[in-house]
Parts: sequence; structure tokens; C-alpha cells
Amino acid sequence: MGKLIMIMIDGISADHFELYRRHLPNLDRLAHTGTQLAALRPEMCGTSCPGRTSMIAGVSPAEHGIYGNHIWREDGFRWASPYDVKVDTLPALACQQGLDVANLGYGMVRPEDCSLYVGPWWADEMLMRGKDATPEPADEGWLRAADPHDPEGRLAALSAEAVVAPNHSEAHKLQLGMLADQQLLDLAAGLATSEQAPDLILLEIAITDYFLHKYGADHDLTRWSLRTADAQIGTLLTRLEQAGVLQQYNFAICSDHGHASMPKGLYVDRLLGDEVVWSSEGGVLLVNPRNEAEAKHVIDRLVGEGIEPWPTDFMPAALRDQLLAFVVPEGSEISFEAAVPGTEGLYGPSKYVSNHGMRPGTEADHRFCIFSGPDIPQQTLGVADCIRFAPTLADILGIETPWAARSLLSVAADLSAA
Repeated sequence: MGKLIMIMIDGISADHFELYRRHLPNLDRLAHTGTQLAALRPEMCGTSCPGRTSMIAGVSPAEHGIYGNHIWREDGFRWASPYDVKVDTLPALACQQGLDVANLGYGMVRPEDCSLYVGPWWADEMLMRGKDATPEPADEGWLRAADPHDPEGRLAALSAEAVVAPNHSEAHKLQLGMLADQQLLDLAAGLATSEQAPDLILLEIAITDYFLHKYGADHDLTRWSLRTADAQIGTLLTRLEQAGVLQQYNFAICSDHGHASMPKGLYVDRLLGDEVVWSSEGGVLLVNPRNEAEAKHVIDRLVGEGIEPWPTDFMPAALRDQLLAFVVPEGSEISFEAAVPGTEGLYGPSKYVSNHGMRPGTEADHRFCIFSGPDIPQQTLGVADCIRFAPTLADILGIETPWAARSLLSVAADLSAA
């Protein structure tokens, strides 16, 4: 079919978008003129790395391997990287079938799976988490994914600004994150209007998630970040329109997860003890018990606090007997966290005003989703599983995939809203 620009806007739930869309004229116009879903149901669990992976891999986390922001590897939990994805992603399949693919700041993509690649501006945060009590060592996968790949010098030919490094300036991180997002969209506009315009461009607007974490959905600064994201997309649309190429591109715009207030932290280290190895995904907790006795201790302590054990079938089969999974009670506003210095007891304030990784089925974690462009019908669809997003991108691009999940556009009738 046609060319495609995919844009992920970090952390925006379907409800959040509907509540505020009257202030987002560009996204609102794309939704009205194209296909809008009521929501995408998240995978288990709905956090950044699984959410980004689900947008480019039409299989479940049990198959693609990214079941959390942190995954288990031999002796501990560490950040998932693009090199942990166990299947060919949409960019890889597109390149294999002769398409020109430009990844400009989207996470969970390998440089070698693209014709042209710029890593996400937040990649250095994955390499050394200075804000953690014990910073994690640099991870080889993210080191590889942080380097640009531009063998033909196409980016240099644009004479564009170098993308800033927001994490190097903690005092101005939020403002510089907005600039980095805009600079990456500027690169997309330059490439899309060049003589060698890519068939597929992957982008993300990441800073909205940072504002949500720090201020929550109802804060004016968070609203400012969302209005800025809409304006940035408007700038991209205007540049393509002015160059006469807007009708060459379809757009797929989606979030990686939702957000919700989780003001109460359950301090896992104090509840389980310092010897237990665990990883928090917001309202989802993963534990690697050393033996059956420790597993029983973990289960007893957590269940005693009303925490619910959860099946591990969302993980790869090899891990299901190694890890335990738990979720917060239904309707709870608890986040699993390490103890905040200066506090006492098992519970206390969360380090975030808003968070993700909610109990499965929580509507605040449902993701907004829009398809728009010359090859996209004008319609409103119901709620769908996120596994169908990547097959829809493949359908728009006209590439073949091994995925059993079906495109949302080719089977729209079963999702049509009443």
C-alpha cells in the first residue's frame, strides 16, 4: 500500500486522550479523518519496554521475550534491550523485503534492522541509573542501540541540529526532553521530504511520560507537555504538506501504556528482606526465589498484605518456574517500590505521582490508538488487543509477516463501535 510514519506518544491512556483531545487539534483531526480505536488493551505488564516491543512485534511477550522493563538474566534482573527481543520485528521484516526503514529515536529497535538509525535520547538513562540506590552497570545491548547507523550519510545531508542529551542536565531535563523529541521529528520531516524518502519512519515522543511521573495527569505542566506533543506532530504534518508529500504517508499513532495515580508505595525490601531478589513494574512484582522455602516465605508475606499471586504464562516458558509474579489488589493505588530513605514501616509515599505497570484489566492502562492517511478508512472501532497493532502496520506497508494476529484494518467489522 503506502508509506508509513509511526509515532509513539509515551504514557497517554485512551481515557486521557479523550478527556483532553479538544485541546489537541492535530491529533483530533487525524482521529476524525482516519481510524480511531476506543482503546488498545495492554500486554502483561503494561510498561515501557513491553509496550514499545508490542508495537513492532505481532506476538505476545511469552514469544518475543520482553515481559517487563526488567527481565531475568542468570544472576539478576536487568533492563530489557532491543537485543533481548527473540523475534523479527516490523523494521527487520520491512528491510528484509526491500523497504527503506528509518528509526529516529524509537526504542526497542536494533540499528542493523534499519536502513538508517538514531537511538532514543533516553538510552543513556538505561546504561547508568544514577538515581537508583545502586546504579546498574552499562548494558552491552543498550550500548549498541545507542550508536547511530547512517551508512549513506543521509542525516548529515540534512544539516540538522544535533539531538541534545537531556539526561546530562538534570535541572533542565524536562525542557531538553521536549527539544530532543522535536529534533527527532525534524529529522523525520527532513527525510520524508528528501529525494530518498523512507518507506517506514519510526518515532516516539517520550517526554510526556516523564511529566506524568513527576506531576500526574491533572497538572498544568503535564497538560503543557501533551499540548507540545500535539504541536510537534502538527509541525511534522505542515512540513510534509508544504513539500507536497503529505499524501504519500499514512500515520499510526499510539501510546505504549497508560498512567494512573499510585501514591502509596509498598516497600518490598522491608517486607521480604534484603536477600530476596525482586523487580518492580509498578503494580506488578516479579520475584526470583532461591529455593522452595524462600518461595513460600515470599508468597506468605505478600499474600498476608493482600497482594495477589499471578500466573506466569505471560513470560517465556523457560522462566515460568523460575519467577513468581504478583499484582496489587483490584482497585488498589499501591506501587511496589524500594524503601524511601527517611521513612519507616512497610508503606509510605511513592517516588512517583503517577505510574504504569497496573494490574491487568485496569482501564487506565488502556492505550489510545489512531491510524490516518490516504490508505486509511474513516471509522471508529472498539477495543482491541495490542498484539494487533504491528500486523496493522504490516498491512499498511504491504509486507508479509509470520504473525497469526490479524490487522485491525482488514478485519474492522468485528471491532466496529455500536
